[in-house]
Amino acid sequence: MEELIRKVTDALSQSFPNSRVELEQASPAQKVGGFLIWQGFEGQEQIKRQRQMWKVLREHLTKQEQLQITAILTATPDEMPAVH
Repeated sequence: MEELIRKVTDALSQSFPNSRVELEQASPAQKVGGFLIWQGFEGQEQIKRQRQMWKVLREHLTKQEQLQITAILTATPDEMPAVH
């Protein structure tokens, strides 16, 4: 699971410059979830943010790895106090 977290973090960090990626293993499901925090999401609807993120994940992860993602919420830094 550590390898998948690293792979997802690397892919998202490269594709969303100056972003913060916070991921963890969601037990007991053995899946990965967390947050992608990026200023570039400012003014975008959640569906557009998710499409951008999943486009990157599909390009960098195998189908099996994609199935191990439970949920990665997308937010701007200003939105994070409301989420955390």
